[in-house]
Amino acid sequence: MKKLAFLLIIGIAFLFTSCKKDRTENPDTLPETMEELQVPADFSWKTTKDYSLTLSANASGIAEVNNTSGISYQKAYLSPGQAYTMKLTVPAYEKTVKLKFMGQEASLELGSASLNYTFN
Repeated sequence: MKKLAFLLIIGIAFLFTSCKKDRTENPDTLPETMEELQVPADFSWKTTKDYSLTLSANASGIAEVNNTSGISYQKAYLSPGQAYTMKLTVPAYEKTVKLKFMGQEASLELGSASLNYTFN
């Protein structure tokens, strides 16, 4: 009988302590419309970045600009002694591109808005 009373008291205590209502209010409410959304003035909605890429080579051929997975962004025909400048638009998360020309491969860091590369 003592065990039953003890278990009953423990059960009732557990019931009352586990059924507490949260008294904290959630002050972070999500906006319901786009007009209610607060965006900083310096936030850029762009998901791409533009670069000026100048390529040159000592021979004629097709140069290819790829991402690190091998997907081609752009191709250009290079002539010896004549630089070719292209506007390269890539996703903003890209940090490097791969350049291919007549069996040569090179990795180019996307560090500045103006990039140059010369194939040998």
